[in-house]
Amino acid sequence: MIARYDRHTNYRSLFGLLVLLALIAAAMPATSARAATRPVTPRALATGAAGSTITVGIKPLDPFVSRNESGVYSGFSIDLWNDIARRNEWQPKYTWFPDIKTVVEAARDNTVDAAISGISITADREEEVDFSYPMFDAGLQILTGDTPVGLDLSHQLRNLVSPSTGRYLAALLLMLLLAGAITSAVTRVGSEHRWHRRMSDGMFRAAAVGLAGDLGDPQKPLIKVVTFAWLIAGLVFVSLFTASVTTQLTVRSIRTGITGVSDLAGKHVVTVRGSTAENYLRHHDITPRTVDSINDAYPLLHRGDADAIVYDSPVLQHHVDVAHDRKETLAGPVFEPEDYGIAFPTGSALRKKVNAALLQMHADGTYDELRQHYFDGPS
Repeated sequence: MIARYDRHTNYRSLFGLLVLLALIAAAMPATSARAATRPVTPRALATGAAGSTITVGIKPLDPFVSRNESGVYSGFSIDLWNDIARRNEWQPKYTWFPDIKTVVEAARDNTVDAAISGISITADREEEVDFSYPMFDAGLQILTGDTPVGLDLSHQLRNLVSPSTGRYLAALLLMLLLAGAITSAVTRVGSEHRWHRRMSDGMFRAAAVGLAGDLGDPQKPLIKVVTFAWLIAGLVFVSLFTASVTTQLTVRSIRTGITGVSDLAGKHVVTVRGSTAENYLRHHDITPRTVDSINDAYPLLHRGDADAIVYDSPVLQHHVDVAHDRKETLAGPVFEPEDYGIAFPTGSALRKKVNAALLQMHADGTYDELRQHYFDGPS
């Protein structure tokens, strides 16, 4: 009986254990599903040993990263990383990515050992990657094409062609046609001229009185009254027309009138898709037009399809420095300060060594020389 009791007890214990395992297994799929959605890491994290080949993700952002027709990379970030690699005895291998989103994702997924260009350090990105010490202090700024055009005759002539000017000219034509028709009807009897000749004479006389103030020598009292009234109407019309044209020339010469962030509301603003500038604008209820790269934004401003570009200050400043033939200017000071950093896969052993190299470059003056070469030298 005792043996039978022990055997039954063991069965119950075994059954209970199986139930417990089943409950644990039931809880596993949710965890497994979450793990399955995590990116696959195709490579082990680099150790940073001397002689290692370090794969570095880069994206186009002049003057930080650029590539010539021969495929040679250059720019502030390239020179910075080359010096970091030299100090650590690494061999850099650069991998090109089209935009900020993909290069950060490559670092997050451990597809590359590091990512460098002009990558702003943000709280959202800190959740995906590790960042080095700041490698460049930046911020946002506004680029506009609202430089006064001065004596640009072709631009001033284009400004005259506007709906407001057209309405005034149409009103003047109707007034002269009316005056010509009245003159033709009044002088029809006893006149040897045909109606179109009488009408053209009437229009010319009306223009002379109303626009030039040529009263002539009217004899009849009624004609004097009409002539005087027409002169007053002409003076009023000329004053309104002059004010309208002056306003058109002044406003359009100033163009957008953007002097800071507060002036962006209601304007056509363009920025780079996925950038911190886009996030800033949307957070401040400004809906921008987005492009894939900053180089796609400049032609929009040049053609007048955009009133302003909002993007990273050092990038826009470099553009202004090299584009001497463009009527573009930076509007207002730098706002929304931010820092650029070098991104690494989470837990990367390279981060500490890169930070040490950055500190060394600041201490021995290498960083200042590099920055002066790209940003503070003569334009």
